[in-house]
Amino acid sequence: MKNDKDYLNIDFKEKNSSDNTYQTTFNIPKTSKIERLIEDEKLDDALSEINRILVNDKDCTNWSLKGIILDKSGEYEKAVECFDNALELNDSDEIKSNKANSLYNWAKITFFPEGNYDKALNLIDDALNTLPNSEDSSEFHFLKAEILEALNELVESYKSYLIAHGQFDRLNEFESQCEYLNNAEDIIISIVGCSFYNFTPERGIIIDLVKDLENEHDPDAIAAVKDNEIVGYVANSPHTLIDEVKSASDIKNSIKDNQKAEILFDFLGEYTIAKLI
Repeated sequence: MKNDKDYLNIDFKEKNSSDNTYQTTFNIPKTSKIERLIEDEKLDDALSEINRILVNDKDCTNWSLKGIILDKSGEYEKAVECFDNALELNDSDEIKSNKANSLYNWAKITFFPEGNYDKALNLIDDALNTLPNSEDSSEFHFLKAEILEALNELVESYKSYLIAHGQFDRLNEFESQCEYLNNAEDIIISIVGCSFYNFTPERGIIIDLVKDLENEHDPDAIAAVKDNEIVGYVANSPHTLIDEVKSASDIKNSIKDNQKAEILFDFLGEYTIAKLI
C-alpha cells in the first residue's frame, strides 16, 4: 500500500491534455474528386464541391462526407450537425463512429486550450454514448478521465482511467471500496504520514490509537502506533481528509484508552483507510 500524493499511482502511461498522438479515424467514402481534395488537404475546395452536390442529392453519404470535411477543418459543431443529418437517413455504425470521433475532437479542444471543463465533459459523454460498442473507446475514456481530474472529480476520474486501461477487476474492487465508504456503519478514519515513518500499511494490520497530548502542531492529534512505535497519525486536516472519514478531532473524545484500528485498504493511492475496532 503506497502513500505518496500520486493518486493515479497504478502504472498508467502518462498522458496530458496537450497530447496529440491519438488521431481519430474517419471512414471516408470513395467519391473520387472530393476524396482527392481531402487527401491533398484542399478542404475549402472539398467543402464547396460537397455543398454543390448536396443541393440535389441530400443522401446520408454526402451529409457524412461534409461532416468529415468540416471536422478536418476544425468546425466540430457543424460537423456533428451533418452527421446527425446523415443518421436521420441511415442509423449506421459507420456514421455513428464518425460522429463520435468529431465529438471527441470537439471535447478535446473545449477541454484544452478553451478550459471549458463542464462542456467538455458533456461532449465526451455524448461521444461515448454515440460510439458503437465494436469500436475501441479507450482514448475517449482517457480524455474523460483528464476532464474529470480537472474538475476535481477524482473518484470518477480514477474509474475512467481504469476503464481506459481495461482493468475491470480493479474497477470492481475500487467500486466496492466506494460503496463501503458511502454505506459503512463502522467509524472510518484515514492514517497519514506512514511514508515519513517508513511504515508500509497493509490490509489487516492492527494499530493502536494514542492521543498525542503534547503535540505542538495539533492539540487533537492521535498517533497511530505499531509495536510501540509511531507509524502515522489520524488525519485531521482538510487537505488529508475525504468526506466519508472521521477526523482526529471528531473521535478524540470518544475513543478508548486502548483503542485499536484495523487497516482496510489504500484509496486513490493517497488515503490509508482504517476502521475503529
